[in-house]
Amino acid sequence: MNIFKQFRWSIIVFVTILGLVSVLYFFVPFHNMADISTLEKNNVDICSAWRGADKRALRTVPWWGRACDMASDWTVRRYNCKDNRRMGNWPVCFDNNLVPQNNCLVYSFGIDNDFSFDDAMAAIGCTVYSFDPSMLDTADHKRGDRVFFQRIGISDKDDDHFVPRADEYVEQRPAVNGWPMRRLQTILDLLGHRKEQLTVLKLDIEGYEWDVTRDLLDSGILSSVPQFLVEWHLFTDFPPRERVPDAVDTYFRLNDMGFQLFVTGGVQHGFHSASRFRIQAEVAYLNMKIN
Repeated sequence: MNIFKQFRWSIIVFVTILGLVSVLYFFVPFHNMADISTLEKNNVDICSAWRGADKRALRTVPWWGRACDMASDWTVRRYNCKDNRRMGNWPVCFDNNLVPQNNCLVYSFGIDNDFSFDDAMAAIGCTVYSFDPSMLDTADHKRGDRVFFQRIGISDKDDDHFVPRADEYVEQRPAVNGWPMRRLQTILDLLGHRKEQLTVLKLDIEGYEWDVTRDLLDSGILSSVPQFLVEWHLFTDFPPRERVPDAVDTYFRLNDMGFQLFVTGGVQHGFHSASRFRIQAEVAYLNMKIN
């Protein structure tokens, strides 16, 4: 009987100690992350500090920490494209007939009068549709045998009078009546491509890619696209800081959908201040669930 009591008390003591250790683990500040104001004062790269910090005691992850996690993910190449070609100013993977010689359809959003990618894809036999609502002095036209320009933009909603954020492009070409914007599925219907296979989708749309990509994921329409090329932007003032965690969640949802990064380029960043934090990168993905 005494042995049983001793065993029972030993179990009680063990469980009590285990509980205290668990409480200490979650509530005692183990992390070595300096205060953000201290990092900024010392002109420290906050993303480097974030990567090296012990974050176990953090109750919530700051928005800039989530953005730093995304920037770190850009360094991880998940698909090794053996036939990676530079098409104008964007990379495209040509492994295993990923870009067919026939029935190759490309949508390119965000031109700013630079058709180098569009022309290069047309030169190998693709039919290319180029879109940019900011090119107010350019009417819809057939640029070449296989390149067609449309002065509309892509959005997460259809809007005939969208008022864009005032950036360098908008300030150069102010749109008095706003821009015509359409969801991807609306554009596919408009151009008669709903039943066709979209080979490559490119987005360079100055910070609006977060809402558009979320809509593409939510609607399921992106799941049928073999290659997705996008320039991700976090400007110092856009999107608003409270929306950055949702934007980063959208970024990581691409992995869950089977999109594997094969190239990252054009990386620009400013990591020494949360108030002036900015980051952008051109990222190319292959949809492994259909390839």
